[in-house]
Amino acid sequence: MNEERILRTALDSAISRYYGRVGEPFHSNVKLDPIDRPDFHAVVFPTTDGICIEASNSVVERLAAVWEKVNALSSDLPAEHQLQLLGDPDHVVDMALRWLMQHELNHAAVGHFKLTDGAALVEGGGEKAFSAATRRSRKPSPLEALPETDQKLASLCLELQADHDATEIVLGAYSAENHTLFRYYAICIALVIFVIEQVDRENAREEITHPKASTRLFQLLAYLVELPYIPAYKRAYAEGLTEMPEDYLPPRDELERYSADVFAPVFAACEIMAEAIELPGIINELGGVEAFFADINRAVFEGHDSIDAFVTPCAVQWASLKPLNERLLKMLGWK
Repeated sequence: MNEERILRTALDSAISRYYGRVGEPFHSNVKLDPIDRPDFHAVVFPTTDGICIEASNSVVERLAAVWEKVNALSSDLPAEHQLQLLGDPDHVVDMALRWLMQHELNHAAVGHFKLTDGAALVEGGGEKAFSAATRRSRKPSPLEALPETDQKLASLCLELQADHDATEIVLGAYSAENHTLFRYYAICIALVIFVIEQVDRENAREEITHPKASTRLFQLLAYLVELPYIPAYKRAYAEGLTEMPEDYLPPRDELERYSADVFAPVFAACEIMAEAIELPGIINELGGVEAFFADINRAVFEGHDSIDAFVTPCAVQWASLKPLNERLLKMLGWK
């Protein structure tokens, strides 16, 4: 396995996908610095003319090893309960890496380094999400101007925002013909989330710098639920409508097929992954199918964002971070 080649291919694909989805080239030069170290380590930081993504060979190796376990467990299940993939199962790792690279690119695209004053943003390895040692200057960063409680939670918001934007770019616009692609991409994304959680737990720190895997999965599946409705939302908004015309929405039978083709299999894939890497607690934090889906409905369709409206631990953390994330986006000029 040539890990450096695999990482470079993933980054090239992520940059190409960014251009294809956003409609303009990525705004700065991107350098990949593959390093040979035994732990899962991925970090992005600004340079004088762009950004650098530093990634260890173990990122590829760990994803491949975990995927091998997941696929083996799936293969032992009855056919109707196995993972529903596309093509060669080994390609899952390649797509997972492309999403990870897209995640790193979007830290820069959103402008997160303006908040950290250039401090690096880290995935895995038991390291801080960002460190003053990597900052451009010694002056206080915008994040350090926040109340102390918000400072401790800010890195979780940055990770969730990069997750969201990377997922939006990888999945692309909704189409009834792409249900199987959406399912496949979501399973690949979930693999990265589970591996990062596994690494974080192996390198347990008192300081929490990343969202729980269950919260990242809640956001991922909530986006999947919302995806078929986004074209209708955009059309109504463009026309200045205050109410959604029924005929703007996908037909009911299409939505039911989408739920059966995409949402249910992805949730089942998460259960398989949790069992394969021996982290069943993640599924417990999802709260069970009924409670989990009810919280997604509250977030996506009922417009709730108060913590008190949610019952599952993953939705509660998501809702608790939402107001701070909106403030951070406003600081960056996005809202």
